Amino acid sequence: MRQMIAIFFSSGRWIIVLVAAISIGLVIKKIVIPLLNGEVRPIVGDGVHVSSYEFPLSPCLVNRKLLIASGNYKDALSALDAPRVIRPRQVAKINAGLADSGGYIQGPDRVIGVVIHGKARAYPIPIMNWHSVINDRLGGKPILVYWDAFSSCAMVFSRQTGGKVRQFGYSGLVYNGTLLIYNRKRKQSQESLWCPMLCRAITGPAAARKLTLKPLPCAIVTWHKWKSMFPKTTMIEGIPRLFPAYRKDVYHSYDHDPTDFHYRVTPMWKRPSPPAKAQIIVLRIKHHWYPLTIAKLVSIKNIAGVVHIKVGGENVVIQCWQDLALQTASVIAPAKIPTAYSFLYVWYGQHPREFNTPLWRALAR
Repeated sequence: MRQMIAIFFSSGRWIIVLVAAISIGLVIKKIVIPLLNGEVRPIVGDGVHVSSYEFPLSPCLVNRKLLIASGNYKDALSALDAPRVIRPRQVAKINAGLADSGGYIQGPDRVIGVVIHGKARAYPIPIMNWHSVINDRLGGKPILVYWDAFSSCAMVFSRQTGGKVRQFGYSGLVYNGTLLIYNRKRKQSQESLWCPMLCRAITGPAAARKLTLKPLPCAIVTWHKWKSMFPKTTMIEGIPRLFPAYRKDVYHSYDHDPTDFHYRVTPMWKRPSPPAKAQIIVLRIKHHWYPLTIAKLVSIKNIAGVVHIKVGGENVVIQCWQDLALQTASVIAPAKIPTAYSFLYVWYGQHPREFNTPLWRALAR
């Protein structure tokens, strides 16, 4: 036996065995165990066929013909869970360190701003473009921050629904022009598709239970404005290795091309004014959504940049800004009003009846 061991080591075969053992150990640690724990998942979805995404589609509470693949696979945009947050001074420090490569998040960049129980946080759109879905907790409340670049839709929700706090991800599927999300489960047969613009599950077990999402207040403003309003705000950092990618405005040409509609929407907005890609802010009051064009609000603001308006029987105060070509607006009172942002034509596809109100007709002229 000793002779065999001596021959084994003297021949150098022990090195091959050691390397093989280490390799197997790494495979088990990095791939097998994470797969068993649901931390790593195989690529699902071919970008073309809805069935390839393997989501349960029964029941389906919407028009199945308007459900399409986005061109991306499931989780192609990786949702951020409990993202690390930083302060404005840390943002400035990162900017200084990346000055030669275009910086990080800068003053003119838009952010989705959220305030819950006095705690403010910014979710920069340059970061959201690469993740789309954020599972976070702010002011002690579990929240979902959603951004769809092709519909320019920003919304924030409570992640507590159906008696559970849920984690959401990027589905890779689109319904009637807007990106769908899904709630994560260990078994994909238990996952459901959710449409944020409709604030509800539309397929799968959650749809069978008719579960809904509770929208929360949010604002789209520049980072400069947000940190001036909330000096103690935090901001999600994102993933450091993606800092260079965050500076790439890959949607700039799409946003400014009035004839480019990435996904089919039914019914389609066909009136010349406001234009289909007009930016709107939508207020939810007494379970009804009220769309308002931001350009119109900016045009009627007073000298302080404020618009006083009655919406759904509620007296609402809206703050408007115009920074060069960027126009933004946010509700400042009552602060409790849930809000959404979107291109007009996509929201119209989901909620056409909301554009038949006297308020909309008065402000659309």
